[in-house]
Amino acid sequence: MQIRVIVADDHPVVLAGVQAVLERSPDTDIKVVGEARNGEELIELLKRCPCDVIITDFTMPGGRYGDGLQLISKLALLYPNIPVIVQTMVNNVGLLRDAVKGGALGLADKRSPMTELVQAVRSVAAKKSFISASLRERFEESELARPTESGAELSPKELEVFRLYVGGLTVTKIAEKLNRSVKTVSTQKRQAMQKLGLEHDREMVIYAREHGFLE
Repeated sequence: MQIRVIVADDHPVVLAGVQAVLERSPDTDIKVVGEARNGEELIELLKRCPCDVIITDFTMPGGRYGDGLQLISKLALLYPNIPVIVQTMVNNVGLLRDAVKGGALGLADKRSPMTELVQAVRSVAAKKSFISASLRERFEESELARPTESGAELSPKELEVFRLYVGGLTVTKIAEKLNRSVKTVSTQKRQAMQKLGLEHDREMVIYAREHGFLE
């Protein structure tokens, strides 16, 4: 039985590479039936194009459905029976863990050989989870955040606000993207900084680079 795949990524080179790898593998049973450049295109494509597996980048700017945890949750809500593989360069354990909790059945590291995607597709199509070996090591070796006096961890909402802010969005833009009030986003940003022991925005960016929040 052929496995029909839809791929979402905002980089045309990645889309072409994924299709080539999936369809040219030995004894291939995989067919890319659609491509999207952002979350909105992906949701619209799924309405008219049946598939068995979704492969989506974690960070894709644009579109009213957002990206990251917001998009993963949306896919789980609208298409709970279609397994999702998140292909990403993000290696932060907290974000990856929340991606799985939000509905992702597979996690594929973009830095790993792309041929790994063939195994990932076949695994999730059989309703089995898949995590790249490099990301499994991150789960084993890393903690969500460096130790703090309170020992608190970031909530999924705080994590998403933190990721988007260090990615270059303003608090106002984040509020629009996540459909939250500016006050709520400001509070979540402040709480995230307090939990991580950060005092300035510049420290947020440095921390994000050191702990795998950015692609």
